[in-house]
Amino acid sequence: MKRFLLIALVGCNTLLLIAGWTMAFIAYPRLPKTIILWVNFLYQSPLRFEKNLAFFFYPLTQLILFILFLIVSLKPKIPSHINNDRLRLRLKELWQEQAWTALIFLNLILIHLYRSLIFLSHGLKEGFQPTYFLILFILLFFLIPAYRLRVKMEMSSYHWR
Repeated sequence: MKRFLLIALVGCNTLLLIAGWTMAFIAYPRLPKTIILWVNFLYQSPLRFEKNLAFFFYPLTQLILFILFLIVSLKPKIPSHINNDRLRLRLKELWQEQAWTALIFLNLILIHLYRSLIFLSHGLKEGFQPTYFLILFILLFFLIPAYRLRVKMEMSSYHWR
């Protein structure tokens, strides 16, 4: 069951990566000559540029993060004093789940920013939604204490066996 969860998390990230690149390739030819490449979070005027390949910065960032998280998920942080092989395997699984779940939220943030830039470049006012953006960031940061709690629970359950 745990293997299925990991495969599902990697699959979701792969789909988000494909979605980001697909959105970029479909939107790029349809963009106006002047585009927005960055949204200011303090409600100031967005930065406008001539249409160029910098537009692909966000899907490229998704790809780089995917590769980095793949590497990170293969190198779990397991304390060296743990000798129980079953516990080490479980902690490795938790580490991988944590990495791929965090990447889902990062991908959603990047896709939201990217979609917002496309909408704003076309003059649509509903481009950037700060509430959605904030919720994704809050959920992302809640993953850290959730992971630590899960590790403590796993370690204490093996301690009592």
